[in-house]
Amino acid sequence: MVNTHYHADHTWGNCFFPGATIVSHARCREYLTEYGAPSLETARRQNPSLKQVRIVLPHMTFESGELTLRVGKKNLILSQAFGHSSDGISVLVEEDRVLFAGDAFMPLPYVVDGDIDDMLTSVKKIGRLGLENIIQGHGDIILRGEIDAAVKENLNYLNNIKKLVKAAGKRKNAEEYLEEITIESCGKSRVHLGGLAETLHRRNLRSLHQKMNGK
Repeated sequence: MVNTHYHADHTWGNCFFPGATIVSHARCREYLTEYGAPSLETARRQNPSLKQVRIVLPHMTFESGELTLRVGKKNLILSQAFGHSSDGISVLVEEDRVLFAGDAFMPLPYVVDGDIDDMLTSVKKIGRLGLENIIQGHGDIILRGEIDAAVKENLNYLNNIKKLVKAAGKRKNAEEYLEEITIESCGKSRVHLGGLAETLHRRNLRSLHQKMNGK
């Protein structure tokens, strides 16, 4: 199994695959060690159905460069894909040119727990891989003929919010200005991710504003 990053929706299922070897970035293991149990305990108090879940840490990690695994007749190339978080990785099925992108590629880039410049780097890298398909962390599979447009759209969105939030920081009414930055004006639609895109967009703006202004 591969944990593309430490967030609950990508790691808490580890315990349901006993005997599996779990692979991740080294930071993913560190973050799960530090934050996994407290986060799970908090979630259990809100949702008793999680009582069967336990944190299982990755067994094999890498910190830099790439890690290649031979599985059957396929080479799986694991490499860094930061931006959504600082431990993100992607998995390229080399022979098929299919990329499991984790949350480094989503219908709406989400950078609250990560870094927007790292996300820009990751999306640009994905666009240069010559892929057949992108399996997003959330959202539909992106087919070969759709990849260029999807990459450009995500880069456009990230550059737009970066520019507009920077402009907001120079205004006395920064909070009001941020509220006026619509998701559509940044090149995305609020219908993405089952209607959650607008909420995630607002969080992106607030988080980026806080980081840019040292708050």
